Amino acid sequence: LGSIFDLRSPYKRTTFGGNFEQQREVVWSTIVLFEDDQLCQRMAWALAQILVVVAGSVMTEPFVGYYDIMVRNCFGNYRDVLREISYSPLMAEHLSYLDSRSHAYVYESNGQVTYADENFAREIMQLFTIGLVWLNQDGTPKLDANGKQIEVYSNEDIMSFARAWTGFRKYQDRGNIENEQACSTCNRQDPMFIDKDRRDVFPKSDLLGGYIGDRYPLCVDLPDKMFLRKGAKYRFLGSNPLPELMEDNDKFATNPTIKRMILDSGSGLYTKLYNNGVYLNTVILSNNYDCFLDECEVDTVRVVNVEGLYYEYVRPACVEQSFYNGAKKLVKNRTGNAPNTCANPRLPTAMEACCPLDASISRIKATRNYIYDGERMTYGRANKNCASIGRKLCDFEAIDSSIVPEFKTGYHWTAAKCSIEIKIDQEGHVAIVYNIE
Repeated sequence: LGSIFDLRSPYKRTTFGGNFEQQREVVWSTIVLFEDDQLCQRMAWALAQILVVVAGSVMTEPFVGYYDIMVRNCFGNYRDVLREISYSPLMAEHLSYLDSRSHAYVYESNGQVTYADENFAREIMQLFTIGLVWLNQDGTPKLDANGKQIEVYSNEDIMSFARAWTGFRKYQDRGNIENEQACSTCNRQDPMFIDKDRRDVFPKSDLLGGYIGDRYPLCVDLPDKMFLRKGAKYRFLGSNPLPELMEDNDKFATNPTIKRMILDSGSGLYTKLYNNGVYLNTVILSNNYDCFLDECEVDTVRVVNVEGLYYEYVRPACVEQSFYNGAKKLVKNRTGNAPNTCANPRLPTAMEACCPLDASISRIKATRNYIYDGERMTYGRANKNCASIGRKLCDFEAIDSSIVPEFKTGYHWTAAKCSIEIKIDQEGHVAIVYNIE
């Protein structure tokens, strides 16, 4: 079968002691010595000497899975290798950025002032890529006016880059992989995922005096209905209606009351995705398409239903600015006890919450008017949706659970304003302060 080896088990043992470590070495040495792709194996070995991890246990499969990154990319792009090893649980354990959390997350959770783990941020430059000093094209060090070598980065750079490696976590345990006994969060085989709650959302500097996102468009500048524009990307999900690159409540998969974004057969987007019943894993639109029916009534889509199968829309990479004018207050359904926040009204960030026109400010129960569950929209769209049913946006008390259950709610637009203020400490570090009505 090609991938058979022994593993630890709480049941009858057939292998003992150091044999597990020897097993890992035997698997590796057999492949590198006897496979036909000897040049590839040599390249993989060279890459593995640069991108080193320390095998922290006797498990075989995670180690050979990590080494396979080098084999897959032996003749490929080094950047692709760096991307894959960065998502590896073994690398995250080795260089200690596994479960690294943003300062904002820790402060909001327990009031402590912390900094993101700097280990991987430093080593990916010092050991894996550019080194300690700037180099000329011929490989000689660059010198300043005093003849001293110019260092590539400072500790301030490291602190900024460290925030880029927050939020990386292991997936839950699953079947058919080697794993620790009785450990539901010890999946060392699958690439990690980024936990949005623990992720640092603030700008990260680059090494040239700018920011990492400087060459990306602003999200507010993306064309209207970008999901219908040339270049829009869709990922095939099969029969699973839950997105993989975004997060929806698990009940969205099975609850019979869920409203789906179902594409009509008259839609150009439907024709492209359906493809005469030959569903492609990835679809990139080669032309602009006109909106059709429900497509005209939404600002963006998350998951679309095409004849009972699903595609996830992948928004282009873009930059959301931390400071902007005209911010609006967002409120989460009060039963969730989540803090209020602010958002850019030009972005499809939140949901609508519609209140009676003559309602008093206190104890207002809002209702909803939307196309599909989980829909995000701009402030203008939310206002329009409420006006179409004779209601308005307001600072509501709660969503009426007799009409819309709580699991279908989230952050909702209100008519209240926000002012975004800047707080600067003695070291020049900047924090955002939301002054909410």
